Amino acid sequence: MAIEQIWRYPVKSLQGEQLESTDITDMIPGDRRWGIVDLETNILLSAKRVPKLLEGHARIIGDHCIISIDRNELSSQEPDIDEKLSNWLGRSVTLMKPTSGETKSIEIEWDDGTDETPEDPNIFEFSTSPGWFFDSSSSLHLIGTATLDLLEKRVGKGSGDVRRFRPNIVALTDEPFVENNWVGKKLCIGTTEINVNKRTDRCIVVTRAFDEYQASRATLRYLAENHDREAGISMNPVKSGEISVGDQVEIC
Repeated sequence: MAIEQIWRYPVKSLQGEQLESTDITDMIPGDRRWGIVDLETNILLSAKRVPKLLEGHARIIGDHCIISIDRNELSSQEPDIDEKLSNWLGRSVTLMKPTSGETKSIEIEWDDGTDETPEDPNIFEFSTSPGWFFDSSSSLHLIGTATLDLLEKRVGKGSGDVRRFRPNIVALTDEPFVENNWVGKKLCIGTTEINVNKRTDRCIVVTRAFDEYQASRATLRYLAENHDREAGISMNPVKSGEISVGDQVEIC
């Protein structure tokens, strides 16, 4: 098995950028480095509640972020970046980075994909991990190509699109959901070592519209009915190093 794709998501819930290689520390440097916070509620926004975020794209250049929205490119260093993002989202927001040890309130929901009217999902709040804008204590997400291919075939066009699942690593696999077997094991990838913590529970984000695809409940419904609402694995690095497209993914 080898790495087919590497992804980084500079701004939480915006589309990300593909990388040919990256360092790995306790995470991919720059991943979820920025977040958009609602100034009225002080909640870190996500596509769970604000699907429009998935219409934006972000990439890192040097020490700042370039955000593409409505065919316009904005720099995180622009003095009026918050005003432009607020106009885009229709609410007062600020683009920010987490500081060391800081947590932010974030929203998560329970949704099994069976409700055809998901406008009012069962959402509750919890705190991000200190110093980064992740939904859980696992800083890396991997999914296999065979898993994506199966979803595309069983559910329909776009159901297995990598952008729906937002992984950091896409591994070339022959068997759907084979990555489930790696839970509790250690992976050696490039010069890194990574613990596999759990299978990744999917949420309402995989139902949202993105780029050329309309909103669809089908993928989440299929996962709920056949795979405990899970796809891919959540991981944490235990040895820093570097990974590149083409590197082998091996159980240590």
